[in-house]
Amino acid sequence: MKNVAILVMCGLMGLMVSSADASVMLTASGYSATGDEVAFTAEVSISGDILTLQLSNNSPVASNSRDDVLSSFYFDILNSAGLRPSLNYVSATGDVWYTSRSYTDWLWRDDANLKAVKSNDSTWQFKAMNAALAPYYGFGIGTVGNSDLDGNNFSGNVVGGVDYSIYAGEVTTQSLNGLLLIKGTATFTFSGATGFSESDIANSAVFGMGTAPDGLITGGNHSDNIPEPATAGLLVLGGVVTLARRRRMAA
Repeated sequence: MKNVAILVMCGLMGLMVSSADASVMLTASGYSATGDEVAFTAEVSISGDILTLQLSNNSPVASNSRDDVLSSFYFDILNSAGLRPSLNYVSATGDVWYTSRSYTDWLWRDDANLKAVKSNDSTWQFKAMNAALAPYYGFGIGTVGNSDLDGNNFSGNVVGGVDYSIYAGEVTTQSLNGLLLIKGTATFTFSGATGFSESDIANSAVFGMGTAPDGLITGGNHSDNIPEPATAGLLVLGGVVTLARRRRMAA
């Protein structure tokens, strides 16, 4: 199946989940479809009715291709009764840079509005997803079509193309030359979280790279403080996946 083929591209991956200071931190590292080392972070918090999601590209090397940029994210919030919140997309912001392989990337607009709501916005769209379909999460945010993910993609909607994806470092390749991209971090806020808490945020998520997507980093549930080898269901990643979860009570 083509979804499995996408996952196999990811190579050796890991997912770390922790909770501290009233937020849940999800991190993943490994290699993109073109073999470049990547690392991503999602920090999710709930305060009253507002859920805040901060996505970061923390890759140790500069993004070299469109397969290296963080372009979508799938996550879930599910309480003990099996209910999900009805999230409303409030805002999306980040620093937009114009990239150049020959010159230093320059800041095009700081704290730009990244919320995509109509055709050709091309920034970041939010959708409630079908958790019964790959990648099996209830919510998704992305700036690309993700056309290979049947059912849980953004194709034919507001966004498409790699513009406004999150990159790392300084662009030096033609693949990423002359684009408007987010450097480092983008922040998203949603309303509708009343009655839910950080403990309802799933301790796994999917980070998407490229446009089809060309690679995914994913993980599953695991026990506190005990690193475990990946289960059979995760072996589609094509590498050995080690997962750990760390819970710390806020002081």
